[in-house]
Amino acid sequence: MDTRIALALKYYDAKLPEEAWALVREMLVELEPALDVLGLGAALRLDARAFDEAVAFADLILAREPANTAASLIKTQALLLSGRTAEGEAAYGAALSLKDQHPGGWNNLGNVLDDIGRPDEARAAFARAIAEAPAFSMAHNNLGSTLAGQGQFAAAAAAAHRQALACDGQNLAALNNLGVALLEQGLAGEAVTAFEGVLAADPGNRDAADNRLYAEIYTEDDPRVVHAAHAAWGKSHPVAPIRKPIDPKSERRLRIGYISPDFRRHSVSFFLEPLLEAHNPATVEVFCYADVAQPDAVTAKLKRHAHQWHDVQGRSDDDVFKLIVADQIDILVDLAGHTKGNRLAVFARRAAPVQVTALGYPATTGLPAIDYRLCDEITDPTPQANAYAVEALVRLPNLHCYAPPADAPPVGALPALAAGHVTFGAFNKLAKISPQTAALWADMLKRNPNARLIVKTKPLAEVETRTRLEQTFASHGINADRLDLRGWSAEDRAHLDLYNSIDIALDTTPYNGTTTTCEALWMGVPVLTMSGHGHAGRVGASLLSQVGLADWIAEDHAGFVALAKRFAADRPALAALREGLRSAVKASPLCDGKAYAHAVEAAYRAMWRKACETSASQ
Repeated sequence: MDTRIALALKYYDAKLPEEAWALVREMLVELEPALDVLGLGAALRLDARAFDEAVAFADLILAREPANTAASLIKTQALLLSGRTAEGEAAYGAALSLKDQHPGGWNNLGNVLDDIGRPDEARAAFARAIAEAPAFSMAHNNLGSTLAGQGQFAAAAAAAHRQALACDGQNLAALNNLGVALLEQGLAGEAVTAFEGVLAADPGNRDAADNRLYAEIYTEDDPRVVHAAHAAWGKSHPVAPIRKPIDPKSERRLRIGYISPDFRRHSVSFFLEPLLEAHNPATVEVFCYADVAQPDAVTAKLKRHAHQWHDVQGRSDDDVFKLIVADQIDILVDLAGHTKGNRLAVFARRAAPVQVTALGYPATTGLPAIDYRLCDEITDPTPQANAYAVEALVRLPNLHCYAPPADAPPVGALPALAAGHVTFGAFNKLAKISPQTAALWADMLKRNPNARLIVKTKPLAEVETRTRLEQTFASHGINADRLDLRGWSAEDRAHLDLYNSIDIALDTTPYNGTTTTCEALWMGVPVLTMSGHGHAGRVGASLLSQVGLADWIAEDHAGFVALAKRFAADRPALAALREGLRSAVKASPLCDGKAYAHAVEAAYRAMWRKACETSASQ
């Protein structure tokens, strides 16, 4: 082998693509480059997202060696990623017919298929990689992630991620993903153990650190503990120098940048859309930095509300930082916190003079470079909550503004009138059904002996998870025949229509629902919540207060059980409330996008004036 190609491969393995590409270009000037050179060139151009060039390299290889599996797989990936779907299908078919083993190529193709929303085919690709290399830890891990994306968390955790760890005990990605799958099953304690295992081996692991902090919110109602964990994480980041305003005119139109991986069908979009739609173009110019792996119809809708839209999926933090600086953003708004796909590393470098976190995370980020966090007086009461945030708290009249689904089914009659008993319901994430929540709901069911409970959430499609939840309630004296456990509905209308089967929705603790609470209210179903001590446990109280249901807010466990008993006993009052609730919600501050946008813009203006004053005094 030419020493240059050996060196180029060494650079490639060391993740030094520019050095590897320089050597490949040098060798390409030869009359007939070696297949190894063309193969590395194809891989490098694919990694650089230069898809047409990757296809061209692969075609050169296939012209000389039609059965080259590696080239066929790279060509398939490049065509699919570039949107040349028909050609990609043909290349995929050709690859399937090849017999040479190439487990790494099948693993890579599986990742691409998963990324573009073809999970069943991704699973088949990972299965082929594993068949060719049974101890291929990375392929087992990726298979687990795809299974988790399909809601098969028990299978993902028990089969794939654990198998990946059995093949390679040092596969920290598999251990982290195992933690995610466990958290989704409601096993927060085991999830934390997994995340801490990753951090013990790799203290700088960003994904595990984010997941560890996020898991804290599911189990901890003491805001001091949540704050301490996040603040400790934040101290590990160097304090970036303040970025002065380029044009410090306090009353000019502001350039507002929103950055998120969730500009798509996601809970955040329900609360961001009314803000973007109602923003005053005379006051703000909206820039969106979309880190979306699979754009959808919601992405297209949000894009129409932006003055400028940047797709930053796959771009490095450094590239995104430079883009935001070049756009001269005045106020940069984080919408993800420590959730998956966040760009907190961009905020840590201070990409804008003013930086804010809002909507996407129910706690402080802990990051000193973020100046403000939006909240309201109920989620973060004055003055005690000030001590639980690294950022300065800015209290809006109401934290959330909800965009109801346009195609929601009509509100049905009170189910109890026909059923003869009250049906409680909860459609929150299973991870939110904490031990505290299960005990609370069990006590409530004991006080309402004829009532039933519907729980609907993605992981309950699996028998193992349903059985575990039934056992949890059984330990509190509630038989399985009083429970109706259901998996997720992919179709929005069917999901919303199930609210017509419940009389009263139940909130979770210490981490309240948000989207599920708004959905229930829109479907005419009142929600019973218990006000906690931290932001995540007080969102329910905030939402209910906005729509005139403050009497549905309990202060403690006993109060929650007593309210459930009282409201369930008065079916005529429940029926009357149900009949008028959608109209009340529609007319409430919760759905007043213009007023909400005005309040947010006023908050931005106050932040900007302070930044200008500070700049002038320095």
